[in-house]
Amino acid sequence: MAAEAFFRPASRSGAAFDQAPSHAQMRLGTAISPSTGQMRLGTAVAPSYAQMRLGTAIAPGTARLGTASSGDSGARPMTSNKGAGYRSTPRGRFDPLNQAASGAANALDAKLQASPEELCLEAEAKVHAAMEQSAEALANGDASAGLERAKEAGKRERAVCKLRERFGLLEQINSDLTYAVAVNLAEAYHAAQLYSEALNSFTQIVRSKQFPQAHLLRINMGNIHFEQQKYPSAIKMYRMALDQVPLTSRSVRNRILRNIGVAFMKVGQYQDAMHSMNGVLDAEPDPQAAFNLVLCTFALGDKEMMKQAFSKLVEVVPSNDLEDADDEEQSSPSLLNDELRQEMRARQAKMHSYILTAARLISPVIERSGPVPGFDWCIEALTAAQHSALASEVALAKAGWFLDHQAFGDAVSVLKEFERKEHKLKARAATNLAFLYSLEGDSSSAKRYADLAMTTDKYSAQALVNKGNIAARAGDLMGARAHFMDAVSLEADCMEAIYNLGLVSKGVGNLDDALTAFKRLNAMLTDDTAAMFQIAAVYDLMGDPHGALEWFERLNMRVPQDPGVLARLGALHARLGDEAEAVRCYQDAHRMFPANMDVISWLGAFHVKNEMYEKAAPFFELAAQVQPQEVKWQLMVASCFRRTGNQQQALLKYKQIHSSHPLNVECLRYLVNICGQLGLKPEEADFVARLRKAERQRADPRVSNSRESLDDHAQPTGQSLGHGLTADLAVSTAPIMPEEPAFQMPLSKAKKAQMVAKRDDDEWGTGDLGEELLPQ
Repeated sequence: MAAEAFFRPASRSGAAFDQAPSHAQMRLGTAISPSTGQMRLGTAVAPSYAQMRLGTAIAPGTARLGTASSGDSGARPMTSNKGAGYRSTPRGRFDPLNQAASGAANALDAKLQASPEELCLEAEAKVHAAMEQSAEALANGDASAGLERAKEAGKRERAVCKLRERFGLLEQINSDLTYAVAVNLAEAYHAAQLYSEALNSFTQIVRSKQFPQAHLLRINMGNIHFEQQKYPSAIKMYRMALDQVPLTSRSVRNRILRNIGVAFMKVGQYQDAMHSMNGVLDAEPDPQAAFNLVLCTFALGDKEMMKQAFSKLVEVVPSNDLEDADDEEQSSPSLLNDELRQEMRARQAKMHSYILTAARLISPVIERSGPVPGFDWCIEALTAAQHSALASEVALAKAGWFLDHQAFGDAVSVLKEFERKEHKLKARAATNLAFLYSLEGDSSSAKRYADLAMTTDKYSAQALVNKGNIAARAGDLMGARAHFMDAVSLEADCMEAIYNLGLVSKGVGNLDDALTAFKRLNAMLTDDTAAMFQIAAVYDLMGDPHGALEWFERLNMRVPQDPGVLARLGALHARLGDEAEAVRCYQDAHRMFPANMDVISWLGAFHVKNEMYEKAAPFFELAAQVQPQEVKWQLMVASCFRRTGNQQQALLKYKQIHSSHPLNVECLRYLVNICGQLGLKPEEADFVARLRKAERQRADPRVSNSRESLDDHAQPTGQSLGHGLTADLAVSTAPIMPEEPAFQMPLSKAKKAQMVAKRDDDEWGTGDLGEELLPQ
């Protein structure tokens, strides 16, 4: 320790020390004798105290003492100085007491014990943290986590109140914090759709005299009743809240009035709803209230009131000031894309959607002479209010109305008027014109307007879709595929382009790309049955019956009564060897659509294969009714009669076939055979003569053969496969794709041998008939 701790500098009076000799004569760690004024050193006492400086100082004319010294010795003994914290080599900061290792903070910052108020404030901070976490979870849509954190905040707030009560700080209880915690818990119950608990919580808050500002919570209670579709209770709560809101809070009062009007609309009291909406519009311009007013007048069917309401809606929506401001600020992109400008654009788009929806709704009914004057009146009203862009949108809606009612000429005349307007509208009109001409089969005009749409707006995905459709109809599938890929690259969620891309990829044999496109569309539209059907069909073409079966079963769950899907399921089950399930699917398909020839032929062949000719005959008779010019079905009916032993019925059937097809060689052969079996010699000789004549005429190429169209009719018509799930191109007609081969019933070797062994008995499979009589 420095010498200044024990000695002071000489004063101006010349005194060397203070008047306390004990301090001048002592060393640290000694005891002072109060009677003598001297001190007893720890080890030795020097006879001369005034001539010595403790520690390191030496009095003039004397030797420097170390730990102990005798006045007679002339040299200082060598002792250790490590105990004082000195080292020969420095090790950093001087710290003899090792205070850095203990981590002791500054004595001015550390406090031995916090005060009660500080403890309460710390507990309140934890309450605030729990409420913030709850609010964040509710904002992110996690109602369960938000409710859990809200309950935790309530527990912590009650603990804070008890803590203040224990410290006697009841007058400092934070009532605002209690109110915030209670409201947050009620909102959490509401978000979790626990309506009873939410209403109970809000009721307790409203009835508490501790919270005079809680009257606005009746709006929340009204919203809960509204979600529960208890509209009279909601109206009651809204009105109670409205009575307690001062007149100065005009915005809040208008919102409550608008909620009351919407609740009246839900219960069908449109007059009361109109009164509420007019009250809002009298106080301030509100586009949503004006739109609701249009809906009320439309529900009442009053044409004049509809016009007045639409005029109010047009008046309260400002003109395109935002677009003008954007044009002025083109030089500063940061101002065009700031958050405030984006919010203004969103609000403007919402207001414009109100006007367009109202115009499409009332235009067909506001004029007695028809919808066209109604659209014209709306266009004139918008033009007078300087909403030219919206007027053009209504004109496009007019063209769309013509398309819905198949008035293509009127739609074309309306759309051609946009050729002289601005580029965006011109591009949209050209896209629609290309679509119309494509439907009419005018490829040249469709291509011209599609090119015009691309020239006007080269980033239009719809225009590329139309160009792809035109190329597909012309047979250029690869060019169509390129257009569809460009459309998808411009607009990743263009569903028409994705679907058409899958179709043309399937048409050119690129099944992997087709499957990828259809699965992408299915991910976007999980309930789209067309995409599911195409996925199953592609799996079938790829030779994966299990994958096709899985997707057809998914599709069957969506459309359980579609005969085409049931028929495809039956074919897949038959291919996989599950005949029982195949029969069930085919029978269901036949019940839904009895005229499906693929299903009829399969069921008839199945019963023939299993030698159930009585059950096979009705299917062949039905096939003969569906295709009366096809003689093979009538021959199969007659053969079923023969196999069941009903020779007379078979003979009558063969005679009916011969009367309608006198040159059919197969029928004559069967007649000769059956007459010989029945012993009808005269008729047998007659039919033998006719058979020879028919064979001679058959050998002559100039004679038409009644069976020359047999092979064509043996192929499946495909009219019911995918019934209701056609593979037409979206936005345009599809290119003609090659039909997929239908299922062909295989015959086992044992059945073939059995049929060959019975040739003499029944010529079912012999000669020219052979297996051709079995359905392909």
